[in-house]
Amino acid sequence: MPRRLIFVILATLILATAVAGGLYWRWYDSPRYALQQMVLTIKTKDMDEFFNYLDLKEIFVNSLEGLDQDLRSQEKKEEGADDWTRLGRQLGRKFARQLLPKLFDGFEKQIRGGIEAYLLDLDNSQLLALATAVTLAKIEVQGDEAQVTIKDPKTGDTLRFKMRRQTEDLVWRIFSVNYQDLKKIIKKEFQGS
Repeated sequence: MPRRLIFVILATLILATAVAGGLYWRWYDSPRYALQQMVLTIKTKDMDEFFNYLDLKEIFVNSLEGLDQDLRSQEKKEEGADDWTRLGRQLGRKFARQLLPKLFDGFEKQIRGGIEAYLLDLDNSQLLALATAVTLAKIEVQGDEAQVTIKDPKTGDTLRFKMRRQTEDLVWRIFSVNYQDLKKIIKKEFQGS
């Protein structure tokens, strides 16, 4: 075999390896990879690893902010409230914003346990649907944050949430879930429809 041919084959092999490695690293360092790992941890029932991909406290605080906005929009619809009622609601919201994040620390184990119980109760068809939804998710990355939209193929319902890449370990974690989407899902689960 001529030396030139060996050199061309070797150069092509090195280039192909570099391209494949770059593509693998890009996928490995993406929010989609983190989401796929989350589904895998549910399937293998490794809940400690699953919670590595969630920032529960920040999700809780962001959900409280969504609840606060929801309550404010309801208040605007009820224009007949007097000044004392509005003042009481404002004080209640301020109190809740200060107290509820501190309460999370006391109830984190119960919240985590509830999430675990729900996820461990998923059957294979639900896990497959979740894996499919994650694979088809719309992900918009801007720097170290990503906006993710997952759509349920059966119902068309969406779940929007935000992920952030942590600087200390470079893991993408969910830190915010759209309150309105979460409210619909919880309502549907508890109503059984």
